Amino acid sequence: MSGALICHSLRKRPDWASLAPALLQGNGTRWKEAKLETHDVAIPLPSSGRQAQRALCAILLSPSDVGKDECRGRIQRLSRLSGGEDIAIVFLLKQEQGQGSATAALMTLQLDLVGEFEMPIIPVNSVQAVSTNLMAFYRQICTSSGSSKKANPAQTLLPYCSDRPPLPEHTVNVLTDITSNIRDLLDTASTSAGQVKLAQYLGDNSESAISFWGDEYVVE
Repeated sequence: MSGALICHSLRKRPDWASLAPALLQGNGTRWKEAKLETHDVAIPLPSSGRQAQRALCAILLSPSDVGKDECRGRIQRLSRLSGGEDIAIVFLLKQEQGQGSATAALMTLQLDLVGEFEMPIIPVNSVQAVSTNLMAFYRQICTSSGSSKKANPAQTLLPYCSDRPPLPEHTVNVLTDITSNIRDLLDTASTSAGQVKLAQYLGDNSESAISFWGDEYVVE
């Protein structure tokens, strides 16, 4: 696939500076750097006939962005693209020294979106995981009959809480049944009793779900 764009300004953002070089040198998707005003990445979606060209557009956020006016402004601008369809937020689960929990920041971001913005969040536990998780979400859109606009958090966030995304739909449904939110899932995956519970309910898929939350994501 060709025609995927990444904003060159990411090179100036410390959390994401290594992403563009990695994508440009990677195999498979052909990326090109460009100036993007309202988003950080854009990946063309399949279109047929006279249908206007669609693209999956996403912004990249980290815990230090959450709660800032600039962050909210970026989310607002993203929500106006294509009627709010085919958009997403890629969120880096990186906990830095002197800052609060990255998971707490993710939950705060989710709460900020409720009732005003309908867009999926794709969590990644490293910059290196962006390509894998983003392209997994891209394929999900390509194979579904609709857009990403009306997807609920369980359908869009939980599938990527895995070392080998996306998790199967059945696994996501089980996780929503046995945990109440992301914090509850993290607590469950972080204890021996919780890991046994996940193994009982998820079988072979429990390992990838547990290992995703296994690191502390602390930057030395």
